[in-house]
Amino acid sequence: MRRLRYLSVILGWTVLSGPCAAQGIRVHGHFRADTAAIGEVVPYVLTASYPRETQVLFPDSTFAFAPFEFARKQSFPTRTSGAVSYDSAVYFLSTFEIDSLQKLRLPVFVVQPLDCVAVFATADTLRLNYRVTIPLDSIAVEKLPLKTNTAYQRVKWIFNYPVLLILAGILLVAAVAVWVIFGKQIRRFFALRRLRRGYENFQTQYLRAIDRLNADASSRKAEDALLLWKRYMEELEAYPFTKSTSREILRKFANDGLGNALRSIDRTIYGGYGANRDPFLYLQTYSQQQFEKRQAELRNG
Repeated sequence: MRRLRYLSVILGWTVLSGPCAAQGIRVHGHFRADTAAIGEVVPYVLTASYPRETQVLFPDSTFAFAPFEFARKQSFPTRTSGAVSYDSAVYFLSTFEIDSLQKLRLPVFVVQPLDCVAVFATADTLRLNYRVTIPLDSIAVEKLPLKTNTAYQRVKWIFNYPVLLILAGILLVAAVAVWVIFGKQIRRFFALRRLRRGYENFQTQYLRAIDRLNADASSRKAEDALLLWKRYMEELEAYPFTKSTSREILRKFANDGLGNALRSIDRTIYGGYGANRDPFLYLQTYSQQQFEKRQAELRNG
């Protein structure tokens, strides 16, 4: 809105009042209501007419509206007719003073080369509408006409975000401290638990595979049992057992008993010999030994 910005710092004021006529400038202000209650928002209309070449500023929210408090402002575009411009604004004000009559006179500021001239409107009066008509100072407390209301009133729940952020920060710091102090033990605990679960699952499945091999001593059942053992050992030793031949496994893990068991199983799978339970039981014993060795390493690491 043109000319409606309030000058926050004024170098010097020449205050003009009366009928509000100064160099062709006329200012008028009035409340839209005659009465109001404490805290009720009331519109106050401020208008100004002035020569079109003059620059005029209206008060904004930084102006002192005492005894009223500023709520908001509604501005309107400047209208010019011939040599005269016309501006207006509506201020929405409220008061919490208890005086029966509340007066207000607002200015507009005429911008000049070295200072600003404040041109005030005539004062307008607002009558306070009291809701309590009994003089409380003259009544004893036990005789006050109070009303009792025990009905439940639902109150909107407001989440306390600052407290949440503080608690989150405390928990984060505590978690970092715990991890720095006990991080190694925590990692060891979960590694051991994962190792035990893997071994228990393998033992369950492997014993079932041996039982199926006893029921049907075929090369297919022998190959399934061997593959199950290789998968577990691959996870335990981080070595590609499933992609390695028996010779490659023995080159990596030199063990006479393991060599005899793998060669016997290879004869069953590829040579057509009958399946023997003993080599598979040795593989079970070997995997248990490697599990216990790995478990001891984790506990002592």
